[in-house]
Amino acid sequence: MIDEILNFGFEHPDSSIIKVIGVGGGGCNAVRNMFEEGIEGVNFMVCNTDAQAMQNNPVPTRIQLGVTLTEGRGAGNMPEQGEQAAIENLDDIRAVLEGCTKMVFITAGMGGGTGTGAAPVIARLARELDILTIAVVTLPSQSEGKRRFEQALEGVEKLKEHVDSMLVISNEKLHKIYGNLPASKAFKKADNIITTAVKGVAEIITLHGNINIDFADVSTVMAGSNVFIMGTGYAEGPDRAMKAVTLALESPLLDSSSIHGTKDILLNIISGTEEITMGEIGEIIDFLQEEAGQDATIIWGNGCDPKLGNQISVTIIATGFDVNPNRLFQKPAEVVKLEPVQLDFEINLDDDEPLYPAGSSGTKYEPLKKPVMEIHTVSHSSREQKKTVKKQAIKASPENTNVDSWFVRQFSKLFEEKDSSLSEQSEENTNS
Repeated sequence: MIDEILNFGFEHPDSSIIKVIGVGGGGCNAVRNMFEEGIEGVNFMVCNTDAQAMQNNPVPTRIQLGVTLTEGRGAGNMPEQGEQAAIENLDDIRAVLEGCTKMVFITAGMGGGTGTGAAPVIARLARELDILTIAVVTLPSQSEGKRRFEQALEGVEKLKEHVDSMLVISNEKLHKIYGNLPASKAFKKADNIITTAVKGVAEIITLHGNINIDFADVSTVMAGSNVFIMGTGYAEGPDRAMKAVTLALESPLLDSSSIHGTKDILLNIISGTEEITMGEIGEIIDFLQEEAGQDATIIWGNGCDPKLGNQISVTIIATGFDVNPNRLFQKPAEVVKLEPVQLDFEINLDDDEPLYPAGSSGTKYEPLKKPVMEIHTVSHSSREQKKTVKKQAIKASPENTNVDSWFVRQFSKLFEEKDSSLSEQSEENTNS
């Protein structure tokens, strides 16, 4: 079995400094898609515990993980099994990576057994071999189950410890974008997104142009950067430069993240048969500098690909954030339901009488000059609930009218007085 699956024979042995490794079912499917689509100047490898899936994968270099441990049946959705399976075949993986490899991409779908457990093991080995290690992984949508989602987050945290940089792609977002497509086409779209990410980084190095970004540039920007975000945009015709860079910033790979605050940006601009002008390049760089901030360093390259025709492509890779811009590393916030408590004062919506808290001793406030919509009854027992009331007041405003800022200030004062009064009562009760 292992002799049939294990195949170290690259078409051109050690021909590329870049390796792309798919781990587990999702990762192997993504790398199969890359192999069939073609990425210039890289070698591919797939690693999985499922023997049948490995036999059906056309990628020439395949390592079946954990033959003794799993007997070719997969990791059973257990990351611990995936981890041990990778350790069983660590020497085989080392044999592929040793030599001229300077950069490795590891792609996996997080949440299952093999990808979640084995990817960190392979990444650790690559770092030990002093290889620039980049992970491109997907997170399951929450509809796939709480256990799988939390297992995926734990796997991402482990993987982060052993990679130079990581891109996390949200299946939740992809489902929202492609949810109306047939399942097979939606999966293909997801694989294409991963292919775009790997291709965008790899071909910055492998495709040569008028102004090149070389491996040293990429290594400087991505080594130890922890997380990166990227996007690619294509455009043609009038204003193609601004259209392409805007589309790149709106890419699903950015997951709605802003590039503001990034320290380093790799920018690759490729034109087709209609060569880009220096004026267009200047527009793109100036726009990115404004979006990222004046402290960001932009390293850019420019090349030509006749297959683009009249289009240009703009690829942006941003790293070095002070704060991780990708919220996918955080578990979703728990929703806390606040029980309503009736306030002991009322808001009169029918006239312009001054607004007083019930039982107040002569404290006066300016009149409420504008009527407001109904405010739902809420508890006043915490600062968080005060914030809730403010938000409800803002939401309750008519469609074309802003809530009077005076109202928010005065309403806050009422809460502060009520909180103070409650604290005093509590102290009196305690003392008595």
